[in-house]
Amino acid sequence: MKAVIFAGAEIKSYDFCKEYIQQQDIIICCDGGMRHTRALGIMPNYILGDFDSCKKEDLQYYQKKGIAIKTFPTKKDETDMELALDFAIELGAEDIVLFGGIGSRFDHTLANAHLLLRLVKKGIRGRLVDEKNCVELIDSAITLYGKKGDLVSTIPLSMEVTGITLKGFAYPLTDHTLTVDDEIVAVSNVMLEEKCEISIKSGYLFVIRSQD
Repeated sequence: MKAVIFAGAEIKSYDFCKEYIQQQDIIICCDGGMRHTRALGIMPNYILGDFDSCKKEDLQYYQKKGIAIKTFPTKKDETDMELALDFAIELGAEDIVLFGGIGSRFDHTLANAHLLLRLVKKGIRGRLVDEKNCVELIDSAITLYGKKGDLVSTIPLSMEVTGITLKGFAYPLTDHTLTVDDEIVAVSNVMLEEKCEISIKSGYLFVIRSQD
């Protein structure tokens, strides 16, 4: 099962969303993310949050449409994104794309990126996506499909990531080790082929595809 979650960070253009949405089984909005599905003209399957950052008219609109709504208290330990992720996992999602999770609040963006670790540990694929970036976390291997010249950065989340091998890139690596407190040698790598391979032996590695 594939799921899309819309959070509340700004999305300037929705063109990038459409290819992901077409492949999804479930669409979940958390709080202010409702404005994005309204802008796209699509109906979410579920809406949840404390509703402290949404427009009342958006909530009322979906209430009238009979969309399932789960309300949580404002004072809680979890963020709305955490609640949405946990709910998607309960529903059986094995592939989750997060929209509206990269924004002007760096603390929110960083926290959302770290939530990908929760998914990796459960064997669930997770991606944090906006107009310019697709952030994924791996603990083994991944095949990337794209265009020659696409930018890819590989940045460790764990203190040490061992056995990093990059194939099909302008700056390949073989059985390399990256650490958080050492040289950052794998930022802004370039795809030389339409299919590239990244693998690691241990640790957790961010794989970030970006556009200038």
